[in-house]
Amino acid sequence: MVSEIQAFIESQLSSGSFSIVSFFFLALGGLLAGLLPCVYPLYPITAGILKSRVSKHKWSHPLVYYIGLASMYAVFGLIAGLSGGAFNSFLRYPETQVVLSILLFILGLSVAEFLYFPFFSGDLRNPANVSYANTFFLGVGAGLLSSPCVGPVVVSILVQLITYQTEGIRIVPILFTALKMFVFGLGLGIPFLLIGVFGFALPKSGKWMKSVQWVLSLLILYFSYTYLEKAFALWGLDSGLSAKVFLIWTLALTFLYLQKKEGLPCERMKLSLLQLGAYTSLLVLVLLLQSAIFKFQPSQGESGAGLNSVPAEIHGNLEWHRSKEEVYRIAKEIGKPIFIDFYADWCTNCKEFQKLTLSHKDWNETFKNKAVLWKVYDTDPIFEEFANNPNYPELKIGLPFFLILNTEGKMVYKSNDYLDTKGMIGAISKF
Repeated sequence: MVSEIQAFIESQLSSGSFSIVSFFFLALGGLLAGLLPCVYPLYPITAGILKSRVSKHKWSHPLVYYIGLASMYAVFGLIAGLSGGAFNSFLRYPETQVVLSILLFILGLSVAEFLYFPFFSGDLRNPANVSYANTFFLGVGAGLLSSPCVGPVVVSILVQLITYQTEGIRIVPILFTALKMFVFGLGLGIPFLLIGVFGFALPKSGKWMKSVQWVLSLLILYFSYTYLEKAFALWGLDSGLSAKVFLIWTLALTFLYLQKKEGLPCERMKLSLLQLGAYTSLLVLVLLLQSAIFKFQPSQGESGAGLNSVPAEIHGNLEWHRSKEEVYRIAKEIGKPIFIDFYADWCTNCKEFQKLTLSHKDWNETFKNKAVLWKVYDTDPIFEEFANNPNYPELKIGLPFFLILNTEGKMVYKSNDYLDTKGMIGAISKF
């Protein structure tokens, strides 16, 4: 049922019409995307941002924040139409993940009231002076931070815009699709609006509120760590190293903060952050100089890519080939289709699909007995060949992406939906 609903939503995106029904399902798709776990850290951030803004403006500031978030998705539509999805690809870089990790870390400290930024919190001494413009752009920022999590529905929108670009820039279709993305953003922002309006209906006095702030702060700091973990995975570094770096960095910041005895807590934390930032920058500079002399070990996607010594990866009872020549040779010999899983270490849904290939009985039996499996990492040279193929514009947007080819290499199926059991099994079973 979920796959059928998603297929209907995508058909509405690619159609030239816009009805009340399509409006409803686009907004519903946004609402469902807003319930994904990777969006969760934005909820306490929203609560912290709007805390001082709703006391005298119960509806106005949350509504402005909500419109700002939805507007970001309309901007995504315009940018995608002019850049071919390059901006979305930028969000996948490990350096981007580090920036998001630092931003969430700072916001976590702000929620715990170790830092005070008027832009994020407004004037706590006079809430009436908070700016609607700031609230709007904070909503825009929430839309930006949630963009890597919005899933296959937005991918289908961006793919549509890339198609327009290959035909030349056409303003009206791009604006029309940007409107669809705005509607999707309205659905995505519903939880944010509800948090802003009703999130502070409880009494504000008492020690319990301080405890809640600490819990929310710790939650945001945890998600800050998850972004750092993604960055380390993209760099091909051990996952345990990210935890050690995050812990050492946090302990160093705590030590620097406790060493400062004078001044307000916010001022002490700002000075500690600046000092630690200087030390970290120096360390990064040393590492960069070393990397100019010594090469880092290749990531999982690079290790064995195209090497005869590592012809395949074994996951459970499934064998995933890593060589194009080997895949085509086997497919022709046994007359079975080629199933390609485009994979990346930063892609959460890619990892979920890998688990499902073993736990889902029908999928496991189909992949084991009826197809030749090929895993292509985003770091493999062959990945760029597929990404530059106009038949697969989805790869310019993001992952996961799945492709089924016949023995001659012609496409018989493609999808970015890792839950499309019916479509994948049906395409393979035709052989």
